[in-house]
Amino acid sequence: MQNDKRGAFSIHPLGSWGNQQLTKDCGIIPYLLYKNHGFRSVMVGAVNEHETFPYLEKYVRGLEMDFLPEDSLKGRIEYINAHAAEMDLFILYGPYQEYFPCIEYYKRVRPDGKIYLATDMNSGWASNFPHNNSDYKKFIQSCDVVAASCRAVQKYLSAKWGVPIELIRNGWYNFSQISFNNLFAQKENIILTVGRLGTDQKRNQDLLEAFAKVADDLPDWSIRLVGEVHETFNPWIENYFSRYPDLRERVTFTGLIEDKAALAEEYKRAKIFCLTSTFEGGTPNVTAEALFAGDFMIFSSIDAAYEATDDNKCGRVFPIGNVDALANIFRKVCLDNDLILVGGKNAVEYARRNFDAEHIVARLYYLLYGGETQ
Repeated sequence: MQNDKRGAFSIHPLGSWGNQQLTKDCGIIPYLLYKNHGFRSVMVGAVNEHETFPYLEKYVRGLEMDFLPEDSLKGRIEYINAHAAEMDLFILYGPYQEYFPCIEYYKRVRPDGKIYLATDMNSGWASNFPHNNSDYKKFIQSCDVVAASCRAVQKYLSAKWGVPIELIRNGWYNFSQISFNNLFAQKENIILTVGRLGTDQKRNQDLLEAFAKVADDLPDWSIRLVGEVHETFNPWIENYFSRYPDLRERVTFTGLIEDKAALAEEYKRAKIFCLTSTFEGGTPNVTAEALFAGDFMIFSSIDAAYEATDDNKCGRVFPIGNVDALANIFRKVCLDNDLILVGGKNAVEYARRNFDAEHIVARLYYLLYGGETQ
């Protein structure tokens, strides 16, 4: 297909894209390159017969999806060969070995093409990375822009890799044109969390156990947990409510909320957003969503925790897995409306300066192309 536009292609390294990813950083970046910078943007992955993509029409219209002839290295190389003339920009997510032959082939057929690597790494992955491996070094040096999504990982990789590591945060884009007028007048005494619930990584039980410790001191507060519940978590939830029957009316599992306007209402209603994870891939996407909604941020001490709280200007950090420390923060913060209000207002201003996806993608475009136009 001949097209006068630059082509930006994201090829999944390991399988298929999911609908939810279309409105996260891996979808937002190609979408905004299309919308604001004149690209033809395509996300390429394996066929998944169980996945549909309603977000394509609802939120990212104009972003294209294409599917590999087969889910293999051969299939990826064949795709690159067939579309090389269109692939002006190759977007990679994660320094996976599966990308190595793809990049080597791409550079051979498109030596003028650009490569953007979003590392999507946390400190655990980064510390175990084979930094001195010649194949990895060659791969990293082949990329025109390499980015981390939080400062801690950016600093670590800069020291290890010997190439510039840019800070490209996972930003937020207002897909539904949601209004944030009179934001703080409509907030309720709600502690919110959003994500995949019940996995070992998320440690949602810490949130619930901490709340149980302070529930009597905070009788007008409640918790809302938004997201799909992992089936192995259900027995734990039932046990929790059998131990704390009075909390059944104060702890709500909403299920997955796919509508962006409805999800934004959850963030807008809440005064506090809490994340209890053991790790995340840099800056979790929920960070920007909660900051723009003016939520007071309470984070476990993951890599991006102090960025999420702007060094405690709009939140607090507790040690991963320390339920007592989290309970103490709840007790202090929930009883201090002034602290929550100031922190929430700081969160909004901080988000506007640092997490606006359109500004982030405009900067990425400049790093790739400078003042050059098509």
